[in-house]
Amino acid sequence: MQLMDWVILFCFIISAISLYFSFGSKFYDPEKVLIDMGDHVFISHLPKARLHKKYGKTISKSFVTKIQLAGNYVTLFNNSGNAIDIWAPKNKLAKPIFEQAKNIFRNAETVEINC
Repeated sequence: MQLMDWVILFCFIISAISLYFSFGSKFYDPEKVLIDMGDHVFISHLPKARLHKKYGKTISKSFVTKIQLAGNYVTLFNNSGNAIDIWAPKNKLAKPIFEQAKNIFRNAETVEINC
């Protein structure tokens, strides 16, 4: 095989792995996306955050004042209007994340928008 063939093969493998981590439903388990740590919550809002914690966010439970489900997005809002979007590849994967968020952020207002 020539060098160009190896480069193409390598790119294909990396693309396949990326798609697996982005769309594999086991990576959208609500307990893995929103990890309750007492007064704080670690959010794996990006697929790559499930591979390495440095890509996720840790927030205080008091940060979230509103939780919104719109299609396949769960959005966590704070008082100043800042938000964290959690994307799931399918609506049926976003709904359990929304329910987990409601359990963790019990004082937050909840909104469901049918898209």
